Amino acid sequence: MNATTLPASTTARRPVPARWMLTSIGSAVALGGVYAVAVLTKPGQEIEDSILRSVDGGTLLKSGRALDAISIPAILVVVGVVVLIAFVRRRPGAAFQSASLIVGSIATAQIIKAIAPRPELTESTLSNSFPSGHVTIAVAGLLALSTAFGRHLRPLIMVVGTAFAALVAEQTVAYGWHRVSDVCGACAVALLWLGIVRSAAAVWSRDRRDTVGKKAHGFTSAVLGLALVATLAAAGAIFSIGIGADMTVTMSTGPGVLVGARLLSAGVVIATAWLAWKLDRSV
Repeated sequence: MNATTLPASTTARRPVPARWMLTSIGSAVALGGVYAVAVLTKPGQEIEDSILRSVDGGTLLKSGRALDAISIPAILVVVGVVVLIAFVRRRPGAAFQSASLIVGSIATAQIIKAIAPRPELTESTLSNSFPSGHVTIAVAGLLALSTAFGRHLRPLIMVVGTAFAALVAEQTVAYGWHRVSDVCGACAVALLWLGIVRSAAAVWSRDRRDTVGKKAHGFTSAVLGLALVATLAAAGAIFSIGIGADMTVTMSTGPGVLVGARLLSAGVVIATAWLAWKLDRSV
């Protein structure tokens, strides 16, 4: 009797690394937690309103160069660039990941902003802005570019892109466009989609994996880590000084409080980039 040969199509798919499933789940939990604490509670709203009151009337709702750089044409250019780079490198899976990361993150942020209410628990007249669309675009774009480029350029893209995304987050708070919780929500959305696309790639993509060298990966981790520690330490010190002036968290206003919030927002973005880099040991 001849042995029966099984078709090649029955080959088992690769399992999804646990770190990506945990990334998606943790990001979703963080997204809901930030919204529940900062948006749905009176103390959360009061703390962030106190920061908004610190924005100078002459700069409120104006914009800086980093914010002006983010527009619909710019988004289309970034999507086109990451897809083109991935295809030039013969990585169709990376092209799909990059495009899905950007489009999925932006769509998710806009849907949440449209359906998630901000109860009127304080006297603030500013509408709901959770999560920040600008920060979502900046962080998702950073992660997409890191996906599209090869291992030699990826560390440079990660460092430069993180600096730009952190500047976007800082300016959204500096000009009163967004609250710190909006920045946290945007980073959670981007990480959520990073976990989704990496999980899908682990199962479906046949692209050869590009592994960043240990030295390059370690150096980039150190640069991002030092930037994170310095930014958060400065934010904590300035916050302490600003809050101490009035001896109350919910009513403190002034330049010190605003600067602390700006640094904290930048720190959240740097922390997101550092975590993504540590998780993304290979793409």
